[in-house]
Amino acid sequence: MASLGVSVVITLGCDIAPFPTSPTPPTTFSVLSMFPAEGLIVGGTVTRIAGTGFQSGDTVTVDGSRVDATVDSAYTISLTMPAHAAGKVDVTVIRALSQVQAGVPGGYAYVVTTGPVISELLPNIGSTGGTPITIRGTGFRSGLTVSVDGIVLLSHSLFNSTTLEFYAPGHAAGTVEVIVTNPDGQAGRGEFTYASPATFDFNGDWQGWAQDLAALGSAREWARLGLTIRDNTVVSVLCSVCRRDEICANVTGPIVTLAPPPVVANGEFSFAGGGGDSLTGNILSPKSASGSINMASCGSRRWSAEKKP
Repeated sequence: MASLGVSVVITLGCDIAPFPTSPTPPTTFSVLSMFPAEGLIVGGTVTRIAGTGFQSGDTVTVDGSRVDATVDSAYTISLTMPAHAAGKVDVTVIRALSQVQAGVPGGYAYVVTTGPVISELLPNIGSTGGTPITIRGTGFRSGLTVSVDGIVLLSHSLFNSTTLEFYAPGHAAGTVEVIVTNPDGQAGRGEFTYASPATFDFNGDWQGWAQDLAALGSAREWARLGLTIRDNTVVSVLCSVCRRDEICANVTGPIVTLAPPPVVANGEFSFAGGGGDSLTGNILSPKSASGSINMASCGSRRWSAEKKP
């Protein structure tokens, strides 16, 4: 009897993660997001499209018109947005060979702005040794620059159009101008005052977090931290492991009394106790401080805290 040839095709269903651990580039084509997802009507905003399965030769259209784009990897495509009237537009990635298309969820928004506006600096007074600052306002755009007393800073973090952070470098005491300049040259201005930390009233109760940099993502990544400063000395410290996604506001111990209590001199303090316990800190502003801690109750961590009102 003649044998029959049978072809059997088995299709296995599986979830494909956006960023697989395997070094093999993904073949599933998808478009996930775009950042930044808004920019000025004059164009020039550099943005990236995130997704999977991107290949050399893939093209991008903005509102139906093809634009120059670079496939950086199987996960990202970068492009400079062209000028366009205000409003939302469709951004579409077209696969090179199959011509399969996928649009960016939410598209891209072209906006009109009068330039960045600084509404507040937090803090607006800080140590002559330098301090981290958060700027809140409106109209901040990707590609902006931040300058302090005329010096352009090399690093800052832009979270969205209303919030950015940077580290103000050390500077002599006095008030300086802080300028945020968008890529189109429009600028917003604010003022920051440098002062000697010896002039700060830092006595009181401080509360914050201690981070274990060696265990990012673990259940022990964060610990609740508290400091008590009286008569310019650090009299006690609380450091207790407490995950940030739990309710940690009522953590009350263990509280370690420091003996002898370290004196805060020129905004700095240092303590070394028995068993390898240690605590160091810098007062960065009248309301912010940071340092390092190594104690049995919380391990070895970097901490930051704010003075309670």
